[in-house]
Amino acid sequence: MKKIISIGLNIIFWVICSCVIFMIFSPVNREIEIENGVETVKIHYDAMSICGSAIGLIIKMILYYFNILFLSKFIDRKAFGKYITFLIISILIAFSLDYLKSGIIYGFNFYRFETFLVDVWLYIFFVGTSFVHLMILRWQKEEALKQRLKEDRLAAELKLLKSQINPHFLFNALNNMLSIAEKHQQTEVSSSIAQLSEMLRFLLYSTRDDLIPVEKEVHFIENYIELNRLRFDSTDPIDIHFTVDPAVLDKTIAPTIFIPLVENAFKHGISIYEPSFIHISLEMKASELIFECRNSIVSKSKSDAFSKEDSGVGLQNVKRRLAILYPDKHSFTITEEEQTYKVTLKLNT
Repeated sequence: MKKIISIGLNIIFWVICSCVIFMIFSPVNREIEIENGVETVKIHYDAMSICGSAIGLIIKMILYYFNILFLSKFIDRKAFGKYITFLIISILIAFSLDYLKSGIIYGFNFYRFETFLVDVWLYIFFVGTSFVHLMILRWQKEEALKQRLKEDRLAAELKLLKSQINPHFLFNALNNMLSIAEKHQQTEVSSSIAQLSEMLRFLLYSTRDDLIPVEKEVHFIENYIELNRLRFDSTDPIDIHFTVDPAVLDKTIAPTIFIPLVENAFKHGISIYEPSFIHISLEMKASELIFECRNSIVSKSKSDAFSKEDSGVGLQNVKRRLAILYPDKHSFTITEEEQTYKVTLKLNT
C-alpha cells in the first residue's frame, strides 16, 4: 500500500511540474484580435514547443531519480566528497543536454541570458527537491530500522523470559554445590563452580541491558577461558592468550557480542593431540574498539571450521546483531590463512 501511495505521489508531482513548465516556460505564439473594440489574446503552442518542453522535463526527471537511486549510495557510505563531485558532474551533463536540445529545436540564437537563468532556477528546484525526497526516504528507512529493532528486542525479551526457569534453577543448584565443595575443602572444584556461577549471573542479568561496560564482557571471557583450561593438562601442547588494552575497560558495548567468536575458536581451534593455540586481543585505536581472535586449524576441524553446518548460525547471529546495534559503525572480517583462522571485529565507540 505504501509503495502504491509513493508511486501515486511521484506521478502527481511530475504532472504538476510538467503543466507549470509547459504553461509558463514554453515558447508560444500570441495573437491579438480586436473585435468591436475588445482585445482578445490567443495563445498557440506549436509541436516544436511541446517537444522541447517534454525532452527538457525528461532530462530533469532522469537527473532527479539518478540522484535518489544511485548517487545516494555515496551518502550511505559517508563519502560526501564523492557525492558532491558526481552530483555536480551529473548536473553539468544534464544542463549541456538541455542546452543542446534548445539549440537544435529553437536555434542557438534563441538561448539567451534570460533563458540561462530560467534553466538554472529549474535545476536548483529539481535538484533541491530530489535531495529533500532523498532525506525523507533515508528518514523512513531509519524509522523502519528502529521499529524492527524494537520488535526484535521485544521478541528477544520474551524468549529470555521463557528460558529463565532453567538458568535460575541451575544458578541455585550451583550455589548449593559451591557450599558443599567449600565445606569439604575441594578448592579446585569450588573455584570452577564459582566461575560458572558468575557466568550464569552475567547471562541472566547483564544481558538485559542494551549496553554494558567492556570490563564485564572481559571478565566473562576470562572465566570462560579458565573453565576451558580444566579440560587440558599442563603438558598438552596448547597456547591460550587473552590480552586486554586497559583503555577499553571504561567503554561500553552490547552484551555477549564477543562470546560467540571465542566459543568458535575453542570449538575449532584446540586439540590435545597436536600443537594448537588461541590468541585473543582487545584494544583501542583512535575511536575504534578492535577485537581480534586467532586460532589454529586442527585436524578435526580442517574440513568444517566455521562452516555453515557447525558455526554458521552463530556467526550469522553475530552479523545480524551488529547490523542492528551498530549500523555503519562496525567492520567484521574473517581471514583464513595457511594454518590460522583470524576473526577481526572493529566497533566505532
